[in-house]
Amino acid sequence: MRRRPCSQIIGCLLFICLGGLVARTADVSSPPVKPVPLKEYLEYARKSADYYWDNYDAVITRWREGFDADYVFGYRPPGGLLEMSVIYATLYEKEGIKEYADRAKQVLLTYGNFREMYPEYAIRRRVDYAEGIPVLPDFFTVMRYIRAYDILNGMDVFSPEEKKDIEDTIAFSMRYLLRTQEWGPMNRTALRAESLAWAVRAVDNHPDKPTWEMLRKSLGDDNWGNWEIEDATIYHGVWLYALCGYSYALDQMEALFKTPEMYYYAHYFLNLMSPDGMIPDFGDAHWQANWQHYLVYFETAAALYRDPHLKWAASVIARKFVDFDNPISTGLGFILLDCSLWGDDAVSPAEPESGSMEVMEDVQGKKIVFRSGWKTDSTYMLLNYRDEGDGGLNFRDYLRDTIPVEEEKMTHGHADENSIALLMAGGSVLLHDGGYRDYMPSGPVGAFRQDYFHNRLCVRPDKIFFGQKEGEYRYSVRDAVPGQNLLDFLYNAGSYRIIRTQKVDFLSFDDFDYSRTRLIDDKMGYEWDRVITYIKDPGLFVVFDIFKARKEDYYTLANLWHTRTIKARGEHWYDTVYDRIRNQELKTDTHLLIHFPQTHFKEEGVLPEKRHYQDEWLIHQTTAQHFELGETQGFITVLIPHPADESPEKQIGRIHLLPVGPDGKGMGVRIENGDGEILVGVKNDLRMDMIRDWRRPRYTFDAGRMDYGDFTTNGDFLFAEVNGEGGRYTCVNMTKILYRDTVLHAAKEALFGLAFDASPDTGGIGKLRYWRDTFSLKKGSAK
Repeated sequence: MRRRPCSQIIGCLLFICLGGLVARTADVSSPPVKPVPLKEYLEYARKSADYYWDNYDAVITRWREGFDADYVFGYRPPGGLLEMSVIYATLYEKEGIKEYADRAKQVLLTYGNFREMYPEYAIRRRVDYAEGIPVLPDFFTVMRYIRAYDILNGMDVFSPEEKKDIEDTIAFSMRYLLRTQEWGPMNRTALRAESLAWAVRAVDNHPDKPTWEMLRKSLGDDNWGNWEIEDATIYHGVWLYALCGYSYALDQMEALFKTPEMYYYAHYFLNLMSPDGMIPDFGDAHWQANWQHYLVYFETAAALYRDPHLKWAASVIARKFVDFDNPISTGLGFILLDCSLWGDDAVSPAEPESGSMEVMEDVQGKKIVFRSGWKTDSTYMLLNYRDEGDGGLNFRDYLRDTIPVEEEKMTHGHADENSIALLMAGGSVLLHDGGYRDYMPSGPVGAFRQDYFHNRLCVRPDKIFFGQKEGEYRYSVRDAVPGQNLLDFLYNAGSYRIIRTQKVDFLSFDDFDYSRTRLIDDKMGYEWDRVITYIKDPGLFVVFDIFKARKEDYYTLANLWHTRTIKARGEHWYDTVYDRIRNQELKTDTHLLIHFPQTHFKEEGVLPEKRHYQDEWLIHQTTAQHFELGETQGFITVLIPHPADESPEKQIGRIHLLPVGPDGKGMGVRIENGDGEILVGVKNDLRMDMIRDWRRPRYTFDAGRMDYGDFTTNGDFLFAEVNGEGGRYTCVNMTKILYRDTVLHAAKEALFGLAFDASPDTGGIGKLRYWRDTFSLKKGSAK
């Protein structure tokens, strides 16, 4: 059975089912990035295999010298051999050069010989080696051995005895593979399904073949046309590539990409692309890790969907990461071989032009990207509010019951809900995620998965002991009293707490973007809203973090921001930048100014920490108190990217607290901008308007009334630009807005009936989704 080439798909069904997703990337006019011709991918694969073959003895010697019989995953044969065999088998199929077939054949027939390195004492320690050491012990690469055999089988390459030896190896390896039971829509299952699909395809007659097919179907069907339960950059890529290989073995790649889920994921990952030229790392992930899998996935999706934006993503990744002048990795060569087989030179890349957006919605993706563009120096922020969710319950429960994963979600996700996983501007990394883990199952205190490793609000029951500085009046003495170290107070074993998240709102306009997302901890008894406003001119972010108590209790709230270096600091501000992530030095032309304009009863500090395998700094603002039922408390953080040679003090002087009333019911900032100022205000408790249930609407203007400087409204959120002549404003979820007691806009009365108290139908005012308008301060207008 030979493979069919990937042909064009019109995709009408997908456009009907998911038309909304298509509109998320606009037609483009900017010059496209230079694509990689498929023959260039193929030549890298060829040269990498030749390099390995030419250096075979040295490679095997290094493997023997570094062999570890005590490795936690058991026996591991030399890496790169199976990838080389697939490359040579494919080249033989394409070009008929017998030397290629001989090299691939040699690998298949001798691969089991390396088991002699594994000592008897190590075999006795492993119950899964009771039948012997598997030739193919690694489920990440089993399918590569079988795929090489499938290509050569039927081409007069093997004798009957050699075929029997290879097929016996495959059968024994399948028995070993299936000792471990893993199932559900996730990367490890998809890898197993792919191996089973190749085994069913390659081995014609074997008594175990019906069992392989049954298990192939049971594992594969959970992944085909279903949502992946994982939320981690590394494992997303593994899952996608395994599904591509699985469908390729079944000759059903076109059918796979016709599923709505696969179409969704193509655009999901496209719209996560950052100025770094890669999907940001979130969940179990490393900086820039696994770009190879996204490269082949984007090439394949671009070919099948005829999508220039997906081709752009593939081209950006390839041009950034692949060193075509140094083709020495057969692991990469194997993946680039698939790029050459599954891609299409007829699709030209085109850079997307879409702006900030939800990626892709508030059920499955649960991410929001704020961006100024798609260039390497564009501003980009990723907010991740993905919880474990309700989907895949049976699969998540099985994982929880069979593997030691207390520190993570059953999705490879972290306690990173409502966190900022990446902020970039001017080509510099300004905020970054926490990393994967120090060792299995997690590092000390849950490194790096627990909430205190992320850019987010951390909440703990009980009240931290602040102590006091010399001369303060918290205690009966004026002496300094040492307080608790914040990290010591927050730290625990790192065990993950199950919470829920929701999107409250997201809006995007030409002047600003606004999001409000919520975390709910039912057991601890609180909710936390993170409100982000991206102000496009002058290019900064205002972040409001609002805590609301769902029970009476003591709580400690810590507003955490992590960085690599602090270049300068002053009163309530810190000028920061990432100069490196692990061994990679980063561009530092742009810095991030972190400013806390609201300071009453909030302790600040800077603490050293180990994060993402390196020394970093934690910047925090913390408060603690007893909360009444429904009481709120908030933090304001202004994030200002600015050129490294620009003084931070210049920016600080522009940021002011905005007077907001009633006291404690909202927050706001005023930002000087040219000849005018920008005002941003937010209501703390979105339910404060609700004062009656006997009729509709349940709210009144007076119950929800908020004063934001000179503006008065019952809206949830206000953005305004004001100068001496007037200004413009946007108010969200409102019935009325005033400026200096002059009504700017008011919704009209409508008839509301069917009151629960049986009273007559009467008038009421519905809230506007939002209202955007301008106003003048000239005579006869607002005063």
